[in-house]
Amino acid sequence: MTQTPNMIPSADIPRIETAEAAKSLCARLLGTTAELVGLLDRETALLKQGKPREINSLYMRKSALNAVLTRDMSVFRRDAAFIMMAAPEEINAIRDQHAQLKKSIDANQDALVAMKAVSESLLHTIAAKAGARTSGPEVYGQDADVSTGASARPAAISVNTVL
Repeated sequence: MTQTPNMIPSADIPRIETAEAAKSLCARLLGTTAELVGLLDRETALLKQGKPREINSLYMRKSALNAVLTRDMSVFRRDAAFIMMAAPEEINAIRDQHAQLKKSIDANQDALVAMKAVSESLLHTIAAKAGARTSGPEVYGQDADVSTGASARPAAISVNTVL
C-alpha cells in the first residue's frame, strides 16, 4: 500500500516505539513546521508588496513541506500516546509551533483574499470601460447648434504592460 497525504501511514512506516524515535519525529515536525511558517510569511509579504508573480518560485518547496508535514502528522497521530509519554517537552514546542503555523496560514489567507479583491476590482473596471459607449465629437450643426457626431462606439482601452 502506498502513502498518500490524506491517508493513515502505511505499514512501510515503522511505529514509534522508542524515546529516540519519538524525539526524532518531534524534531522533524518542528523543523518542517518552522520552515513552512517562514515560507508562508515570505509569500504573505510578497502578496502585500503586490508581487504575486514571485510566489510561483515558492510553490514547489511549499508543496514538498506540506507533504512531509502531513505524513509526519499522520505518524504522530497514529503513535500519539507513546510520543506524549516519551517526549513531553517536545509536545509543548510542537503545540506552540502549530499555533504559529495557524497564524501564518490565516495571515496568508487574508493577503490572498485582499489580492483577489483587487484583481476582481480591476477586472470589473476594465470591463466597464471596455463596454462603455462613447459618442462622437461635439460639432456645430447646420443651424450652429451643438450636436454630437456619429453613433456610439466602444471605448478604447490602453494597456500598461509594465505591470
